[in-house]
Amino acid sequence: MKNLRFVMKVLLTMILTLSLTVPAFAEQGVKEDPELTEGLALPIEKFNILYGKPTSNLKEITSIDKNATLEIQNIQVNDNQVFLSAVVNYNNQNKTLEATGELYNSYKQEDSINSIVGDLKDKSGNFEIKLFDIYNDTAKDKMIVNNSLENMPHLKTYLNDHQGNIILFETPLPEDLENISVNNSEKIDTEKDFFWFNDVITPYEQKEIPTNDNIKSTLGLDSVFPTAVGYFSDWTHSTTYYKSFYVGNDYVQAYSLPYGSWKALDVKNQSTWTNSFKIAEHVTVNGTTNRSVDSPFKYRNVKLSTAVGAKSSIVTAFIDGRLAGINSGSSLAIKIAEKAWSTALPAAPSISEIRSWVNAIIDAGTSKTVTLGSSNIKLSTSPTVVESVNSGNNQLYKITDLNGSNTGHHLNLQTVVQYESTTGTSATANAILKIKWDVMYASALLDSNQKEITFQYSVSK
Repeated sequence: MKNLRFVMKVLLTMILTLSLTVPAFAEQGVKEDPELTEGLALPIEKFNILYGKPTSNLKEITSIDKNATLEIQNIQVNDNQVFLSAVVNYNNQNKTLEATGELYNSYKQEDSINSIVGDLKDKSGNFEIKLFDIYNDTAKDKMIVNNSLENMPHLKTYLNDHQGNIILFETPLPEDLENISVNNSEKIDTEKDFFWFNDVITPYEQKEIPTNDNIKSTLGLDSVFPTAVGYFSDWTHSTTYYKSFYVGNDYVQAYSLPYGSWKALDVKNQSTWTNSFKIAEHVTVNGTTNRSVDSPFKYRNVKLSTAVGAKSSIVTAFIDGRLAGINSGSSLAIKIAEKAWSTALPAAPSISEIRSWVNAIIDAGTSKTVTLGSSNIKLSTSPTVVESVNSGNNQLYKITDLNGSNTGHHLNLQTVVQYESTTGTSATANAILKIKWDVMYASALLDSNQKEITFQYSVSK
């Protein structure tokens, strides 16, 4: 009898424990009765015809019978992190989706629309998540699959698979996502927000446009300062990168222009020189500028090189700027290259001789972790005649503000140039500033280019 009472007591304890545990797990986001959302699965080529051409008719894509379902099984949000588990059914197959990543405020927030987007990866490896948009607002939104949600809170989940299909779901906003907010100060990559379609919709037009005064004005570069020693001077690339798209019934145009500022001073004992790379860009939708949206062009392997001539050397070098996820004061792994000053070098090197020094090292370099804006990046304490930096895979893409402030992505190389001679006499010296870059689109190399600035300066003790 005692044994029976003991067994009953254990069973009651287990039942009570389970009754307390199961609801607690459900509160973390597990769906006790998951709902199915209908969506659309199409070959990307067909989607382009229906949604990415000037002749596209939106009624055609909305009239297609839904042929995919999304069953959300679990949603968990922790600060700026989100996890979503779901089953996707299309083409007579079930595939798991295990989406996890970071949440950001969408560009739509700048228009007072409550939209949060995610930079998510599918841990199951089945999908690339093109767009994860938590749209908790009643302002009219652009829909593809479910027009009944255009003035209602909803979740957009747009996926690519590895068989050339796009799968589109537009779901009434799940309760687990109704009250979230993020405190992420960084802006999400535009390819995960406005330009989610960048490698789905084929550009209508892609070219390089000559950078004339009209283009400069469009990009906010009306005032370009002349090239002169002793002043801040500007350079612009000879062409502007351009792509246009038809996205539904919208005509989207994107421009991106590499440019920079430089300043070199005559050297009297010491002076500080600046060599920089910046980006001017412009996005329009149906002819109207949208300043909330970043261009889809990205820049990598940005290289800045400063080289000095007669009776001159570089004794200190710093880099500053802002790159994707990296601000002034942050640590940055970067490549540094330099050429040592030596009495064996020509006493008064020509431009062609200095150019050969730069070209020999600008694409090489030694990896070094530096602090943007504060640490001397030189590899050696000895004086040099060339200092060169390479941003590597660190990306630059966000526009530098058109009011002139450098809150956008940019990279600056500052060098302290000093008189280097035992003669005590002055000289007129040659110098070169060189800038190189790779421009990327949809993770592929679009173009590699460069800019060289040559000038003369005076140097004295």
